[in-house]
Formats: sequence, C-alpha cells, structure tokens
Amino acid sequence: VADGSPSRMSTSIAPAEEGLTLATVLGAYGIKGWVRLWVNLEDPSALTHLSPLTLHKPSGHKPAGHQPSDVPAPAARPVIIEALQRQGKGYTARLSGVEDRTAAEALKGSDIRMPTAQFPQADDGDFYWRDLEGLQVWCEEGESRLLLGIVQRLLETGANDVLVVTPSEGSIDDRERLIPWLPDEVIKQVDLQERTIAVSWFIDV
Repeated sequence: VADGSPSRMSTSIAPAEEGLTLATVLGAYGIKGWVRLWVNLEDPSALTHLSPLTLHKPSGHKPAGHQPSDVPAPAARPVIIEALQRQGKGYTARLSGVEDRTAAEALKGSDIRMPTAQFPQADDGDFYWRDLEGLQVWCEEGESRLLLGIVQRLLETGANDVLVVTPSEGSIDDRERLIPWLPDEVIKQVDLQERTIAVSWFIDV
C-alpha cells in the first residue's frame, strides 16, 4: 500500500495472474513443518485471518519422491496460516497440511496469494503498489507538462520509498529516474482513472 503520509510508502503487494502475492516461502524452519516466510504486508499478522488464501508452487516445481508423469502435482491449493511468529528480519509460520520438515522443504519458493477481488479496498489517499505500476509520470513545470515515463516498479528504502520511472513512448528522454514517494512535496496527484501521476521534480536533460 502506498499511503498519503509524507513520511513513507508502506509495503508492496505484488500482482499475479492468480491474485495478490502476500508472502513467499523461503524454506523450512525446524523439524515440525514450520516454514520461513517473506511477508509483503504492512501488518504481517493479517495473514492469520485473511481468506481465501492459496499456496502456489513455483513453475517447474518437482515434488520429492516418485510420482507418475501422467499425474501432475497440483500447482495451487487452499492454505490456512495457522500460526505466525517473528524470526529475525522475517517470519516463521505453520501452514495447514504441512506436518514435517520434508513437506516444508518442498514448498521453498512457493507464493501465498489472495484473489484481488477479496482484498480490502485501500483507504482514501492510499494506493496499492500494483495500482501504481504502469502509470504515466508527468512533471509540471510552470505551464508546461512533460512526460518522464512510466512507473516500472517501486523500491522500499529506509527513509522514503521510491518510484522507478523508465522511459516510454513520448517521454522527454531515455533516462531512468528515481523519484521519492513524498506526497504533497513531490507527488502532487495520483489519478488511477487517467493512469497518471503528477510530480514536482527537477528535469536534468
């Protein structure tokens, strides 16, 4: 979510064809089936009550052990986050149906997703990162309006987060620009319907 406060933009949620990626399994933790998670939510504890969630194995995943070639493993299945704990810079979790370390190890690289339509609406003045990607970025200099490019991705930083703006058809040059997410100061207006972001930013050409 990108919020309207001048201090920061909160954690991103990556879009995917099957829904929003809320977390990624980094590997197994311990011997009782727990996994290590990288969580893409401002409030990670929300994972324990958001639903419906699905677990998506990475493309090319091959389960451990023998399996007939004519019976492919399901690419996704419903999942419940039964428990979640902070562990260093990440989290550990117990997932439904994962009872031992072998099962947990087999999930490395899997995504935990939620259908886009089921995710809560952003508050007024807040934006999900997925909604900002691809928007045109316009710089208003006096009476002129210059196209800088489109939002290619967003970066989290320690102080403030950053729009990575890449050149596009009609942009003023072929330079990539890093524009801080500073509402009011730099980010003047976001129009999701017009798919534009108006910024106040120096032009060095």
